[in-house]
Amino acid sequence: MIDRYTSPFWKNLWSDSSKFEVYLRVEKASLEALYQRGIIDAKTNEQLQKAAFNVADIDRLERILKHDVLAFVDACRLSLGEEKRWFHFGLTSSDVIDTAHSLLFKEANRQIHQAIHQLKTTLHQLALTHQHTPIMARTHGMFAEKTSFGLRFALWFDDLLRLEKSFHTASLGVEICKFSGSIGTYPILPPDHESRVAQTLGLSSAAIHTQVIQRDRHSTYINALAVLASWIEKVVLDIRLLSRSDVAEVAEGFSKDQKGSSAMPHKRNPIKSENLTGLARLMRAYAQAVMENQALWHERDISHSSVERVVFMDATTLMDYMLIGLDSILLNLEVFPERMQQHIEESYDVWMSQYILHACILKGLDREETYRHLQALSFDAMNEKKSLWDFVKAHPFFEPLDWHALKKEIDPFKGVEILYQRVFE
Repeated sequence: MIDRYTSPFWKNLWSDSSKFEVYLRVEKASLEALYQRGIIDAKTNEQLQKAAFNVADIDRLERILKHDVLAFVDACRLSLGEEKRWFHFGLTSSDVIDTAHSLLFKEANRQIHQAIHQLKTTLHQLALTHQHTPIMARTHGMFAEKTSFGLRFALWFDDLLRLEKSFHTASLGVEICKFSGSIGTYPILPPDHESRVAQTLGLSSAAIHTQVIQRDRHSTYINALAVLASWIEKVVLDIRLLSRSDVAEVAEGFSKDQKGSSAMPHKRNPIKSENLTGLARLMRAYAQAVMENQALWHERDISHSSVERVVFMDATTLMDYMLIGLDSILLNLEVFPERMQQHIEESYDVWMSQYILHACILKGLDREETYRHLQALSFDAMNEKKSLWDFVKAHPFFEPLDWHALKKEIDPFKGVEILYQRVFE
């Protein structure tokens, strides 16, 4: 991943040196299991646990061997004496690579969960802050009914709770230890060996493998990240739409010396939201690539490897960047309640038409006829810029309606209270 979207944590986590350190951690866990099973003695294990590597040696050996895991193994053996014959004993490359990926995912998942938790806190606070801030809801981009601006944040909070559960489940699916050998049948090391290594590393075990952990797990995981990214796009799209010059109900934070355009000094573009919109597209593309990795030849081929070298690093790094980026947008979001109220007033009370419709039905009036009259009067109200109530009062069809009492009873926030209780209590 390019530096623009990479924090020091992620740069270190997915670096070559970090990857090889995790490889070594896996190898040492296997050696410890050999000792526990009585295959090697304490002194041999003690010497093996001192194994180390030099990245330059790995690079040099890979140019010769054309195999990065064997280059790593040979580089580690350079640091050992006679005991080196036990290093990588009974293992195939995928035992090391897949288990190491699982450990890297575990660290990545911890970081992403922290970012999700922070974002939930922000959404909760904004929902409470704006619970009683009125805004005109829109369907199809058109004025619908008056509602609470805080409901947006409550909805997004509830969305994130659901998505967090999906991500957690997907995370567990890739935190797997795999030590079943070259075709998954434990030809050299028994299942008990894998169980010991899994316990040492804090990973789970699967019931069955081929040479690799099955890639539907990784596909589910990356897809969970892509769905989460698409949800972020949904949130920032709403912010972008509310930020338009002709709407101007919210705006991204804008720093003192920030510039919005190289040509137009007046511009204040929602660039952070647009940035996350583009990254969501990239995340969905990653999901497509990883889905293609599920179908490997027989017990395994290597067609998935090149994809995973890019996608695992990029998708997790971007997910964290996007979560933190959205949290920053929300924390610095400027809200303009007076503009929201202006748009409510510019609806000329047509947002109450549904309330009037159902009040008439309760009075015994025909629904279709009531709807037809209300539709015509609503269009007149908007065209003539007068309150819908002025037209309703003057129309003989609505004489049975106690419009004054009904107008007092209309409370669009009544349902808001119930929704808040469902989400937050």
